[in-house]
Amino acid sequence: MTGILIGTMVLLYTFQSAFCNLYARHYPGERAFSSPVFSVFYGVTVTAGTLLLYAFRVPVSSVTLWMGTVNGTVLVLYNMFLIRAAALGPFSITKVFSVSGGILIPLIWSVLHDGEKLSVWQIAAILLMVFACVMMNLSGQKEKVKISLRFLLTITLLACVNGCYGILVNTQQRVMEGTENAGMILVTFASSALLGLALLAFTARRKTFAAFRQTKKSALFALISSVSACAAIHLLMYLLSAVSAPVLYAINNGGILVVTVFWSRLILKEKLTPAKAVWLCLIVCAIVALSLL
Repeated sequence: MTGILIGTMVLLYTFQSAFCNLYARHYPGERAFSSPVFSVFYGVTVTAGTLLLYAFRVPVSSVTLWMGTVNGTVLVLYNMFLIRAAALGPFSITKVFSVSGGILIPLIWSVLHDGEKLSVWQIAAILLMVFACVMMNLSGQKEKVKISLRFLLTITLLACVNGCYGILVNTQQRVMEGTENAGMILVTFASSALLGLALLAFTARRKTFAAFRQTKKSALFALISSVSACAAIHLLMYLLSAVSAPVLYAINNGGILVVTVFWSRLILKEKLTPAKAVWLCLIVCAIVALSLL
């Protein structure tokens, strides 16, 4: 049953990412406003979905309140650094840092700070997955990539905030013993929506309200992405009580990458080279190993 839930969570997070990308492509306004507008829409949708799911009975303690607020800020920073990195350098390297940060930073924190016990084989499988992710994203690059200091700083911060998001979610779940999972989700996404709105108002000024205008397609893609995220984060919080955090984050990040590759191949008709296929198989092997060990 746990395996089915993890697989469902991976699919939901993949849908979130895929439809977010489609939303960005069809957003009718200025490109600079796309991310903060989505952050607001995304945050409001997940907040509303959480309230409805729990019939507006969501307890929030002071610990959950400050952790969720910090986590909401981290979520907005992640979106900012992701967009900034895309403008400064290659997306393949950006993805490597994002995935690696989401896997390695929670792993290091859980082992050194939380005292999480992992077997040598589990650690080996996680490291194999990270290595395969790096090689798969970098394979096929024929030209040397020039990396500026600004790009290097941006992707490093991107990796850090992606890892911090996982640490904060897991820490709150451990401290509150899983009693305020819904509250953590509520505060995280409500605060990210408010901060996203504040950033949009600061950058767009008089164009703030106009920035929220959508086409039917962009609105639909934003809604599907947000609903997928709402379901995924609830599954994640539930699974953290049943699965080791570093193992769960590794399977989730690796699984999203695998499903994304198949999505790109089947839906977007992108070519899968033999080299990438080999690295993809290694990622799948690492996921299977983590599921069995």
